[in-house]
Formats: sequence, C-alpha cells, structure tokens
Amino acid sequence: MLEKIELRLKLKAISMVNSEYNPRVLTKLNDIIKNKIVCTFIPLQNEININDYLSSHSLLTTTCVVNEETKICKYDEPLEKNKYNVYQPKNLKIVDSADIFLVPGIGFDINGRRLGRGGGIYDHLLSKFPDSTFLGVTDRNHLVEYIPHELHDISMDGLITHDEFIEINI
Repeated sequence: MLEKIELRLKLKAISMVNSEYNPRVLTKLNDIIKNKIVCTFIPLQNEININDYLSSHSLLTTTCVVNEETKICKYDEPLEKNKYNVYQPKNLKIVDSADIFLVPGIGFDINGRRLGRGGGIYDHLLSKFPDSTFLGVTDRNHLVEYIPHELHDISMDGLITHDEFIEINI
C-alpha cells in the first residue's frame, strides 16, 4: 500500500522524543497494569523506553523469536540480539499469556491504528491474544490524523505519550 510506505518514510524522518513523562500519565499506566502480566518491548535506538517507569505489574515479559516465530518470554537479563537485530533475553522462559501489551510503532492515529515497520510481526503476535489490552507507546510528533489500515492490522486500545494517556477502548 503506497500510502503506508510514504507515511512510514515521513514519520521515520522525525526523531522520537525521549522526554520526561507527566506523572498523571505514569499513574494511569501503573493503575492499568497493576497486578497484570505485561508484555513490553526492548526499545530500538529510535524508540521510546518506557520500561523504567513500569512498577506495578505482576510479571514483566517481552517478545522473543523462537524457531522463526515471535513469542512472549520473561523479561530477564542478560540480553542478546535476535535474527531481527532486536534485543531479547538470552535465557528464554516462554510465557503463554499477557494481559497488556505495550507496543512500539512508527506512528499512530487517534483511533488507535498503528503504523509499524512493515513486517506484520506485531499484528501476527497480537492477533493471538484478542482478549488482551494493547497500548501504543509513542510521542506527540508521531500521532497523525489518519493511518491507512488493512483487515489484518491490529488497533490499539489506548495510546501513551509523554504528556497524555489517550483511552480508546479501555
């Protein structure tokens, strides 16, 4: 889809801002994840690191690649790069469920549509957990009015920026 490719290029050219979070955003996030299994991401160089602010979960997990398939595993150090050049725990302890997913993206729209890197990896993973809550993690500069979408695209239930927690389907 040409629209997605053009939007992806435009948004990739804008740096993600790693600034201080508004305390209200962090309070809301930690209230939502309280005593839940949370699947977060280990940020790439150009992604926002929200992990230091997560404090009330019962278990913190992340994504990993096992035999060409993206799965969920316990977030433990040490970390190593997988075949996609993304960090994951070296000693994998697979987890079968997650209540909440914190999801990175190149861009999001106000309806929760996500623009990823184009491989469909997160859409495929999230489709296995339809009862979970999906929260997109971004900054204000990567929120757009509209992101083109296809049937297989998974929308977010909420969006987290440094200064706002946007509830969509929570």
